[in-house]
Amino acid sequence: MDIQTTDMNASSAKKGAIIRTPDQRLRVFVSSTLKEMAEERSAAREAIQGLRLAAVMFELGARPHTAQDLYRAYLEQSHIFIGIYGEQYGWVAPGESISGLEEEYDIAGGKPKLVYIKKPASNREPRLAQMLARIRDRDKISYKYFSTVEELKELIEADLALLLTERFELSEHGRNLMTEEITQTIESMRKRERTNLPTRSPTELIGRAAEVEKARHLLLEKTRLLTLTGPGGSGKTRLAVEVAQTLIESFDRVHYVDLASISDPALVPDALARVLEIREIGAASAEELVIGRLSDSNSLLVLDNFEQVSGASPFVVKLLEACPKTKVLVTSRVSLRIRGEIELPTPPLLIPEPGTSLTPRDPGEQGAVELFCERARAVKPDFSLTAENAGIITEICRRLDGLPLAIELAAPRVRLLSAEALLNRLERRLPLLSGGPHDLPDRQKTMRNTIAWSYDLLNETEAALFRAMAVFVGGCTMPAVREVFVARSADELELLDTMQELAAKKPNLRPTRSRRRAPHQHVRNDSRVRRRKNFGKRRGRGDPETPRPVFFTTRRDGGTLSHKRRS
Repeated sequence: MDIQTTDMNASSAKKGAIIRTPDQRLRVFVSSTLKEMAEERSAAREAIQGLRLAAVMFELGARPHTAQDLYRAYLEQSHIFIGIYGEQYGWVAPGESISGLEEEYDIAGGKPKLVYIKKPASNREPRLAQMLARIRDRDKISYKYFSTVEELKELIEADLALLLTERFELSEHGRNLMTEEITQTIESMRKRERTNLPTRSPTELIGRAAEVEKARHLLLEKTRLLTLTGPGGSGKTRLAVEVAQTLIESFDRVHYVDLASISDPALVPDALARVLEIREIGAASAEELVIGRLSDSNSLLVLDNFEQVSGASPFVVKLLEACPKTKVLVTSRVSLRIRGEIELPTPPLLIPEPGTSLTPRDPGEQGAVELFCERARAVKPDFSLTAENAGIITEICRRLDGLPLAIELAAPRVRLLSAEALLNRLERRLPLLSGGPHDLPDRQKTMRNTIAWSYDLLNETEAALFRAMAVFVGGCTMPAVREVFVARSADELELLDTMQELAAKKPNLRPTRSRRRAPHQHVRNDSRVRRRKNFGKRRGRGDPETPRPVFFTTRRDGGTLSHKRRS
């Protein structure tokens, strides 16, 4: 070594820099019984080495020292302690009062500790149970349960990544120990393991700031089951994802489960197991494995499109009861109707009241108009809200009932149509409200598909009532509904129950100012088409009892019906 190199090393030493050879890495000591936990120890080694760290394990080669001297020396030179416990307490050496397993935990002292407990373990030895109780109660060490070696490996990988980031990233000594490769691996794994939420949409979420804040507040407080309800096209999924994104740092894990492709409630646990990457084991059901994984997990589950698997509500109840740290955010067109549920309706976007003047400078609080203008500018950059078109755009949004999906489908039409021409064509809404982005599900590419998705959730009686209500303009009262539906349901209580179920499933019904119920305008068009098709089918069968279509209006006071029968 020449003098210049020696001087450099001396200079580095004086500055306190630590220069390590490439083989020196963070050392992770693994403590467990040997034979009983052989597979688990192998999985732990793989997880540790996958992060380019050094696994320190008692069985790695014969040494001319006693067992106690070995594990004491190994622990002294290690940076992190991992304890993996099953049923056995371990061997107690002659003259000792505790096993080597418990002594390893004790002499780890203040080192960062990660503890994993295998379950089920029906034959756990009493002394091990006492030791684990002490860890939980006296030492205040958090621990996690696992059922399979694959699950253990995933837990260790994720927890080590998080631990290294929290404990060493801000430490100068820690930064010296971590190579760039380790740092990049940790960061990528941390992002991947923390959540599987869809990436944020490239377009801004408009007009939902109040709903996002309210949902976020509820989930951060005592609410454990929050259901975002609303008709098709109201933006429930987009809202739920936005809320969950803001809560990533408040939970250990945020899991997104899309249930749109499932119609059998019994398959919901399987869908959740796939998201949690749980592999089947023995005779255990998917429900048992999911609950076992989440039993001690501070997690947020986002269950999207729950309306078609509403029969899985008992599973959600069981999960919440067995997993006290887990919270659930649901999107559905119908509430789950279970204890502890908080329902947060997703209303249409705000629309200026009729007669309200809307200047180009104040659309901010009128979400529907703001959304229309933003989406219009995406296809026509020079589009702007002016004094001349403000009233027309407001009326377009009113005709579309403030539904985000309908507005997003209509706005791009300004590429070829003026706002006035677009308004005139909204007399036939459904053919116009199509051509959605290719990256959306098929049900959201046209308004007709969205309505069909809701309609298909109705049973036969509810669908018949929905078609019957299409004859009303401007809402209807219960007596008016009874007039048109009496042929199908003479029992008033049955009619009331059906109306209640129909309202609960929210097939794009909206309340009117006079407390009447009315379908959204584009839904009335669709349900009239369905009514005519159903009428034609029945006439085609030669059914002499089939009535001719009747179109009604109702008085504002909900009184006498005026009607005409059309042949």
